[in-house]
Amino acid sequence: MDMQKPTILFDFDGTLAETMMLIHTVFNRLADTYGYRHLPEEDIEEHRHLSIHEFIDHVGISYWKVPIIAIHARHLMHQDIHEMHPPKGLVEVLTKIHESGRYEMDILTSNRKKNVRKFLNEHSMGWFDEVHSTRNILSKKRRVKKYIREKRMDPKKLYYVGDTSIDVESARRAGAKAVAVTWGLNTVQLLSRANPDYLVDFPEQLLEIFPVH
Repeated sequence: MDMQKPTILFDFDGTLAETMMLIHTVFNRLADTYGYRHLPEEDIEEHRHLSIHEFIDHVGISYWKVPIIAIHARHLMHQDIHEMHPPKGLVEVLTKIHESGRYEMDILTSNRKKNVRKFLNEHSMGWFDEVHSTRNILSKKRRVKKYIREKRMDPKKLYYVGDTSIDVESARRAGAKAVAVTWGLNTVQLLSRANPDYLVDFPEQLLEIFPVH
């Protein structure tokens, strides 16, 4: 009999933390340094409809610069991560999921572990056993597959919860279930096109996917 618990692997930015405005600020701070287009605040909603590749092309970033920009941005985010908060109602929902004892809970993010740990400590979100990080912001498929191998788990028992089409595609290509949340970076329309297994508009709906009784 297989006694392995289902595992919920969470993205961080936009999923566990409302970091959109901080990312926007850091993005514009680095625009002149790396030679790409500034993003006006009034255009944020419009750009939520773009995939990561479409966005990179739109603002004029050379693909070879993407990893360098991402490293620089993660460093700058650490200074202001204390200003970020979890989405409304999420802490209460995740507390119930954790206290049920029915699930493993980890994090896989393209942010720095240092940033994530600082945020979790400041908001008493200490339910996650491990925080895994990847520098590849264009796909997390390989990192999700590595996680599955390291845990020696059935990929069908892994749920990856994220807020971008990249998160959905990475989970599906790794054989895991994709849970897309609409309160983060990408719009419901873009997430729907990525074909997640579950589409979630409010934190409370996570309890329908992960029952606690």
